Amino acid sequence: MITDFNFKNLNDLYKLRLAILRGCNFNAKKALMAWVFVFGEEWPVAGEKTTPGQSADGIYLMLKDGKTLPFDGSPVSDSVKQLCIGVGVKEGPKAITVSLHDACKNDTSLTTDKGGGRFIQDWHEAAADWDGQAGTDDLKNILHPGIKLDEKEFIPSLGQLYFIYLHFNEINKALEAVGGEPLRNDWYWSSTEYSAASAWYLGLNSGCMFSCAKAATQYRVRPVSAFLSANL
Repeated sequence: MITDFNFKNLNDLYKLRLAILRGCNFNAKKALMAWVFVFGEEWPVAGEKTTPGQSADGIYLMLKDGKTLPFDGSPVSDSVKQLCIGVGVKEGPKAITVSLHDACKNDTSLTTDKGGGRFIQDWHEAAADWDGQAGTDDLKNILHPGIKLDEKEFIPSLGQLYFIYLHFNEINKALEAVGGEPLRNDWYWSSTEYSAASAWYLGLNSGCMFSCAKAATQYRVRPVSAFLSANL
């Protein structure tokens, strides 16, 4: 029983957690956010399935210093907005960081010409492709110059785009909270190629996937990057 528990037996770590919990008026979500903001490592919440050293499933604000801040829909401070570089999504073994803005202001073709060599023509294999970095690397010699990617960014694979589609509303809430550009109900290119002339794309308005000419057709591009955290 809790009345029989001797709080003097707590080690220093749990005393610190208890102090933070008390400081947040025993609001567990606020206490968790305070812990992660200060220490940059996850304090698992009771009931969430986690393993040592692994972040809980959910939406995160990815900060410039490499730390992650769980996002629960609460207002975000100006200091956090200035530090935020993307919105992270984690579900089970899959995780990704969505950049705050599209790679260019308008729709664009994916490439300037035919080319590449990493082709996936089977629908099921294309939808399961999770290696957007490999797909982007395969396109780098013919990638449209209007698509601006930072050093660690890449164009999501079709599987990664589906993952974004599944978490569309949650991602947009976080993007809006930090002043980012919300994802649109529109068509987005993936880096999963169908052939030398075409690539797969996905409608974030419907979840429909098709392939078309990557040097002639124009769609939007939202860069992503790896979900980098000491907790994952």
